[in-house]
Amino acid sequence: MEHHQSKPLLSVSDDCIDDNKVESWKPYEYHPQAPTGEQVRLPSNFSQPLGDRFDCYPPPSNHAIPSPDPPPLPFSHAISPFQVAAPKGYGYQGGYNDHQCCDPSRLINSSVLDEVEVRQLLVDHVGHRCCWGSGPARKWQITSIENCSAYVGLLETFIEERETVIEREPYMGGEIDKTHKGSQCGIWELDVKSDFPQLFIPEKEIRIRIPHTEVIHKCNDCNGRGETACSFCHGMDPMTQCPECFGRGVVADQDGSDTVCTMCLGKGTMSCASCNSRGTMTCNTCNGCGSLLTRSVAVVKWKTLYTKKVSTSSKAASVPDEVFHKARGKQLYNMQSYQCTPAFFPNFDELNNLSSEVIARRAPVPPSARVISERHIISNVPVTRVIMAHRNRSFSFYILGYDWDIFVRDYPSRFCWSLCCCFEWLNL
Repeated sequence: MEHHQSKPLLSVSDDCIDDNKVESWKPYEYHPQAPTGEQVRLPSNFSQPLGDRFDCYPPPSNHAIPSPDPPPLPFSHAISPFQVAAPKGYGYQGGYNDHQCCDPSRLINSSVLDEVEVRQLLVDHVGHRCCWGSGPARKWQITSIENCSAYVGLLETFIEERETVIEREPYMGGEIDKTHKGSQCGIWELDVKSDFPQLFIPEKEIRIRIPHTEVIHKCNDCNGRGETACSFCHGMDPMTQCPECFGRGVVADQDGSDTVCTMCLGKGTMSCASCNSRGTMTCNTCNGCGSLLTRSVAVVKWKTLYTKKVSTSSKAASVPDEVFHKARGKQLYNMQSYQCTPAFFPNFDELNNLSSEVIARRAPVPPSARVISERHIISNVPVTRVIMAHRNRSFSFYILGYDWDIFVRDYPSRFCWSLCCCFEWLNL
């Protein structure tokens, strides 16, 4: 039988790899350690066996999860400040209980961004801020360019939650699905295979009627009559006094003569505007039917719970964690399983501790939900710290990820009185 070696998703060209070093590379082994944190809630409180509960769900995806290479810099002669390479055989195939693991030691700090490219990135960033001046970005001197990196840990827990709610609607007549037509099935016995979403989507919700749960009840608001007392006149005095002539039927003119009131047409009284002097109104609950049809409805929700953590050097400690999570980095580890365990990187305690902390802090699962699958990802985000100064003033900004996102907290030329955050929130 011929064995076909799959093409790695993370690779480098032969010109960039020393042949002598390739022989010494060994793939990282995955050690199934027990999780150090709170165990994922198991659906043991359901009646059916574990195997039967998951028969209605599609099998985990076996498609490859590619890790895209960094895009080219917007300069013809520029090279990415960080290049992540992986030897052959490190490709991730994305199967259930499979994992992808790259060697963190192969983060090559090759050519860095020069001052012209760094300044142009900042000028472009400032140009998208309506109240920022471009003077510091164009004229201040660049005193330091430092390269570092951050490790981003992510644990995605994909769960399914089910709960029962009661729906009521006016009963207009006709046959109903009564309880005597069949036994009522449990909420976890409903088949939702046709509506099952793609794994790890942010959220999806569907509503399914539970069979044989329809019952007819008398409307309590109108006591089955279909009508309720008028909320304005309360059915006691359907004729009200005319507010124009105060019940006289005529209105005094300026010359002292009287004219017939045009509002009540000389009657002095007016019909109730709400009930038209009937004293009653149609019941809003049953729409005048007097009966309500109630049924049990299953609300099924799929959603992904996120646990995130960032490990970075002191140079980038002022950057918020959410900025690192939005930046595009290179995946070092990618595992999908029913219950993920911490990753293991030989001789990289920082990554091992990051993975263990993320697993230990996994998001709690609600009592009415069960875990479908988990995915654990560790990524490396390159960071470039730039310091600019002018006379006695200075500020720093950061270039993050392979999309070269800019983060600057204290830009010296702002004229918005801190209102730019409001403009961004309003998408202005």
